[in-house]
Amino acid sequence: MKIIKDYLILGFVLFITVVVACSGDNNNEVEPEITVAKKEMDFSKTGGTDILSIKSNVSLEVTSNQGWCKVEPVASTSGTTFKYSIIVEANATTDERVAEVTIQGGSVVETVNVVQSAADALIVKKTSYQVRAEGETIAVELQTTGDYQITINDEDWISKEGTRTLTDKTEKFIIAPNYLTGKRVGSITFVLADLTETISIEQEGMDIPAADKSGMDKDAVALVKEIYAGWNLGNTLEACTISGQDHFTWGSTTLANVNAGETLWRNPVVTQDLISTVKNAGFNAIRIPCAWYAHFEDEVNYTIKPEWLKRVREVVDYCYKEELYVILNVHWDTGWLENNCMEDVKDRVNKVQEILWTQIATYFRSYDEHLLFAGCNEPNADSVERMAVLKSYEQTFVNVVRATGGKNVYRNLIIQGPNTDIETTYNIFGSMPTDVVSNRLMAEVHYYTPWQFCGMTEDASWGKMFYYWGEGYHVEGSERNATWGEEGDMKVLFQKVKTQFVDHGIPVILGEYGVARRSNLTGSDLESHLKSRAYYNQYVTEQAKNYGLAPFYWDNGGDDFSLINRESNTIGDSQLWNAIMEGAKNGNYPY
Repeated sequence: MKIIKDYLILGFVLFITVVVACSGDNNNEVEPEITVAKKEMDFSKTGGTDILSIKSNVSLEVTSNQGWCKVEPVASTSGTTFKYSIIVEANATTDERVAEVTIQGGSVVETVNVVQSAADALIVKKTSYQVRAEGETIAVELQTTGDYQITINDEDWISKEGTRTLTDKTEKFIIAPNYLTGKRVGSITFVLADLTETISIEQEGMDIPAADKSGMDKDAVALVKEIYAGWNLGNTLEACTISGQDHFTWGSTTLANVNAGETLWRNPVVTQDLISTVKNAGFNAIRIPCAWYAHFEDEVNYTIKPEWLKRVREVVDYCYKEELYVILNVHWDTGWLENNCMEDVKDRVNKVQEILWTQIATYFRSYDEHLLFAGCNEPNADSVERMAVLKSYEQTFVNVVRATGGKNVYRNLIIQGPNTDIETTYNIFGSMPTDVVSNRLMAEVHYYTPWQFCGMTEDASWGKMFYYWGEGYHVEGSERNATWGEEGDMKVLFQKVKTQFVDHGIPVILGEYGVARRSNLTGSDLESHLKSRAYYNQYVTEQAKNYGLAPFYWDNGGDDFSLINRESNTIGDSQLWNAIMEGAKNGNYPY
């Protein structure tokens, strides 16, 4: 029995041993399993720390192949979830970088890519540009890793071309023509985060020819003596309107509000036949009121449209063909100058004045002394303070024309009194602008006195229209006879002009005068009015010349002031024409 018992015990031990052995063999055969929470981890350029979670049934070894990316284990409460800190240093390079984190458990290997964005990069390949005076478009090549801001530090003549996208590697900028005589320097700044790049742009000025006195022999006095009688090409080349308001105000009016065109005010296109008719009528000088701002291509560079310059030149050439003297001005022109004789806009107006007259003067630089320039028209200055601002505009005009060289160095220039009003000019005008040449400046005033006779078209609270003017031309018992501003007053005013300018060797242009025809009258009333109107124009023409003012009749082509019929190119008002020619014949300049 004992032997049987021993065998039973031995067998039991062997069974337990086998079971234990089998149990150990089964553990060695478990397949390792690894599940990574994410296969890629993204970090910004500044770096930082993030947690990588891994599920596994075996122990793990986790390593990084890059020194800037470190791996550290983190305590976990789960027996099957392991956590590791992925620690990434700041990226000081301008390239994106990638580290590979390797996770090994037994025979299984998994990887996680750690991607870090590049540090900000902003590199401008070329930082200095030399640009021709004619202007051009420059291409700025950049190397950048993000969105950047552009600041153009001189907005008057540098502008961005097109709309930028984040993928652009080249920025284009339009450099406007430099009509000024000197070099100008601007810059463009690019900013990305705390990185800044600046490029400089230096643009040449226009080539300036040497002073040329050929064909420019007559100084101001000598030239005015040649003007027998002058005529205005009114309401034509200066025609322009502003939508929604009656004058230009900086900041509230743009070219989008402006309409301009030679026939806008219902006069026909100017032809050689019209100018020849004016010459044959006895006039030897024409004043061309002209708009320019209304014909700018844009309000950034203030470039006059080439086709407009060409058209104005065609009209000037019509006059030259007839050997007429020509005054070319900047007229009302939306009021950008006339209505802005104010300190707070002085710098901007002067900038436009400078760019505008540089273009005009350069374009007509080869024309001889028959062409005169007038800096503005009827500038609204009614105080000493506004007169000081106006004087800066007029000084800019003189300086700019002279600076263009050639014949412009000796060209006769015309300076307008405030409002071109004789009384206001006498009281606040002061001295003429300075000039680099002597005796080449003239003054300009206009004469519509009394306004109740010359221009008023309906009665007002302050006074009624006058239909009849001058000694011997009143209508007995009429309340429409002039009560002021007649012959004696005219002589007093003209004497003020003579005292202020003519007696000091400064000739004067009477740029506009005339009387509106009262077409509402009939019968003897109309006859008396027209006789009085003719007398007024005869008397102004004669006395203007006697006191040293070259007279230019205001013809706007309309029923009120028209002298020349522009449809038929004939004298449309013989009575008025005879009066003006008689005055021109009888008047004598005191030079």
